[in-house]
Amino acid sequence: MKSITKFLAFILYATAIFFMPNNAVVFAVLIINLIIMFWAKVNFIKTVKNLLKFVPFVLFTVIINYLLGDKIEALWVGAKLLLVCNITYIYAKTTTVRDLAKAIAMLCTPLKYFKVNVQEIEILVAISISMVPTLKKEYSEVKEACKAKGIQFNVKNMKIILQKLFLSTFKRVNEIDEALLEKGYDL
Repeated sequence: MKSITKFLAFILYATAIFFMPNNAVVFAVLIINLIIMFWAKVNFIKTVKNLLKFVPFVLFTVIINYLLGDKIEALWVGAKLLLVCNITYIYAKTTTVRDLAKAIAMLCTPLKYFKVNVQEIEILVAISISMVPTLKKEYSEVKEACKAKGIQFNVKNMKIILQKLFLSTFKRVNEIDEALLEKGYDL
């Protein structure tokens, strides 16, 4: 129950940030984010480094809003995006894949009336989220292998690159499938 409460609080909080007026309330949210970050013992330096990764996206959004609309509103949108990125990072650092999958499965509980196996949804969510780092690693390995073979990493050679990436990914998916079958899951 704790995982679903935390998940719903996160979703509501992140969504509410965009509906807040552009005034001191946004600064209050910044203070709340900082309090949550220190309470959850999330590393401040790593949080800032993570936010810096999103600065190009936020700047792009601010520029588009600046060109298409109100100049001040564009800055507020950028600030709100950074706050949502911050709370998302905090949530990700304080929640395990298992807890997130469990929360989503609990939210899907009413689907049992339609004969949907919620345990399968939980497993699929956990596998999907767990595959992200694996895909990132596979991508890096394929990129390095292409460099070693003298293949330029560009759009022209994307067929070769995607082929190698998909082959290694499908190999990993087969390994997961075999492991699940050995444990008695029948997906």
